Amino acid sequence: MFCLFVVIPSVAQNTNTSLLRTLAKLEKKFDVRFSYNRKDIKPIEIPILPDSLNLQQSLAAISENSAVSFTQIKERYIAVLVNSIQKTTVCGILIETETGVPINDAELVLNGRSMPTDEGGNFRFEDVPKNETLSVVVNGFLVRTIAVAELNMGTACPFVYVSQVYTYLPEVVLQNFITKGISKNVEGAITISNENFDILPSLIEPDILQIAQALPGIESADETAANLNVRGGTSDEFLIVWDDIRMYQTGHFFGLISAFNPNLTKNVTIYKNGTAARYGEGVSGVIAMESNNSIPEKFQGAVGVNLTSANAYAEIPATDRFLITVSGRSSLNTGIGNPVYNEFFSKVFQNTVVTNLQDNSVEGIRSTDEEFNFYDLSLKTLWKITDRDELTYQLLSIDNLLQFTELFVAETSGSRLESELEQQNTSQGISWGRTWNRANTLTSKVSAFTSTYRRNEFTINVDQELFNSNQNRVQEKGIKSELSYTPSKELQLTGGYQYTDTEITDAVSNAAGSSINSTTKSRYSNALFVQSTVTLFDSKTTLSGGLRFTEYPTISRNFLEPRLHIDQKLNAFFRLQFSGELKHQSIYQTVNVQNNLLGVETRDWLLADGLCNPFLESKQVGAGLNFNNRGWTLAVDGYLKDVTGINTQNLGFRNQLQDQRFIGSYYVEGIEFSANKRTSNINVWLSYAYQDNTYTFDDFSDSTFRNQLDSAHSLTIAGSIDYKNFSFSLGNTFKSGLPYTKPVLGNE
Repeated sequence: MFCLFVVIPSVAQNTNTSLLRTLAKLEKKFDVRFSYNRKDIKPIEIPILPDSLNLQQSLAAISENSAVSFTQIKERYIAVLVNSIQKTTVCGILIETETGVPINDAELVLNGRSMPTDEGGNFRFEDVPKNETLSVVVNGFLVRTIAVAELNMGTACPFVYVSQVYTYLPEVVLQNFITKGISKNVEGAITISNENFDILPSLIEPDILQIAQALPGIESADETAANLNVRGGTSDEFLIVWDDIRMYQTGHFFGLISAFNPNLTKNVTIYKNGTAARYGEGVSGVIAMESNNSIPEKFQGAVGVNLTSANAYAEIPATDRFLITVSGRSSLNTGIGNPVYNEFFSKVFQNTVVTNLQDNSVEGIRSTDEEFNFYDLSLKTLWKITDRDELTYQLLSIDNLLQFTELFVAETSGSRLESELEQQNTSQGISWGRTWNRANTLTSKVSAFTSTYRRNEFTINVDQELFNSNQNRVQEKGIKSELSYTPSKELQLTGGYQYTDTEITDAVSNAAGSSINSTTKSRYSNALFVQSTVTLFDSKTTLSGGLRFTEYPTISRNFLEPRLHIDQKLNAFFRLQFSGELKHQSIYQTVNVQNNLLGVETRDWLLADGLCNPFLESKQVGAGLNFNNRGWTLAVDGYLKDVTGINTQNLGFRNQLQDQRFIGSYYVEGIEFSANKRTSNINVWLSYAYQDNTYTFDDFSDSTFRNQLDSAHSLTIAGSIDYKNFSFSLGNTFKSGLPYTKPVLGNE
């Protein structure tokens, strides 16, 4: 029996509230109407008014505590005026309290404007309202606020001291890691902010899955956008979630194009080791994408066209508490001789029946007609029901469709072969989040979701009336609840429960199409998880640890998995990190060798059963050292990774082993290095990854051999430069080739 006790401590209440909210209450209480410019008064906060005040006393109290005055227009109508404010010039030098060293590349935010400090920690703002407040953001987190009146320029710019001790969790260890917008925090995760992202070579838009490949240790063995391999693992071992919903399809054009609209993905968190306990599955890592969770002042949107697709998105604030976000994208491939589309098509379908016509000993005319289309559509609604409650709904639909017809016409005969291959993924979820106290220290979130994936492939020989088909379908639904408590800046606690029910169906028809062999397997799981982040020794040591317990009642399997990340600040410039984790994976892919009707390599999802298809289980440890000073950012990480439970029948071997079932493992030793130098308008970086990746199958005569994803060396050199309103980038990647097997001479 498990008992859960929750203790909610008393906390100090916030005594301020927004002027907008106060005026709305006064309108309802005294039956009056205020006239104002919403944009002018939205940022104004005032002390909470006592309920005992009448209307005139309330207006007087507001005027005393803000630069606002009121004018009576009629009996029930009152105009709200923001008084003119005297402006000034402010400057300063940002200094770290502990070391006395100027802080460069910090962000100063004032009245909607922001600027970085230079290498000497200097900043300067012109034409600033005297009643404004300056926010100091270091390493991505707010560390201090200062009244402008304290910074009025005299004979010299004053020193502004900030302490890293007061940085909110999770503190950023490396800011502008590789490039602007990518950071590494004390919990071991890499975060990507779409809003602040700089450009990368070859990217015309901030595609998250392609940005991830700029990080050492993350690459794509088949050189696609969506099929990511992390530290030697297969792409299905990398868990990808969108707004906490697992994605079973992540790309268009069989992975060449990401399926996620870059305009709607605001924040991304990537784990390669030391994964947070709230995430299950994904023995090789996690990428968690979040869409916009704030309501903009006004309508925002854009339309874009390139040589593969046309896209559009819109963020529509229906009210100040309700947001509708929509986006869509559709392929462009017909009627214009699209060279990019043609190259993509050739890459995906090379050496298949789509591009190689059927052999036929009879002379005649052969022709083909092929069409490939894709689209994605997303919808999100955000309703801030109260100041503490928030309700969201999100929907994402992805579709790829290939239609292929081959015609053969001879003097006395003819044939028509029609084929179709379609991939669909539809995911949707609803969640309710609540803040339980005014100090925002206790929050909760409850969500429910469904995710459906379907791959359907068939071929019809019209003349001979032969029909072949195969289908792989995943239907998943679940609920997740979390409770987070942050009693201080030094401690954060999170706990939760997740229920997941997954059903996978495979259906294959025979050549005559007279019967269909269909199998359905299903399984549900219960998971409990706890996670904590503790800061010790004057913020020099940060421990992020978690524990996840997963139960599979129908097959009597349980997994208890600890995760840990330690960050130790050695001095102002160096940090040491250590990570370790145990993980398992119950859903993964097999390469469909026998039933790929069009010759395109297709991958089917399957459920681990603990017998023929064991659970994947991984162990990983790693250590790293980070350096950050004077525009230089250096990071080196070494790791050991062991994954057991792999099956030769699922790996897509094209030899005598392709139909055999042997259970084995793979083991990776690796090191990752990155170096980045940034000035005010130039950014140059280098990243290098080395790995030694081997399979082990004890039943083989040569039990250990190279993993088919073993690309030993990967080196990237790139840079970008900003000139006035233009940005330029250039880069190149050098990689070792993947292993291959030479045919036996004379016995190929």
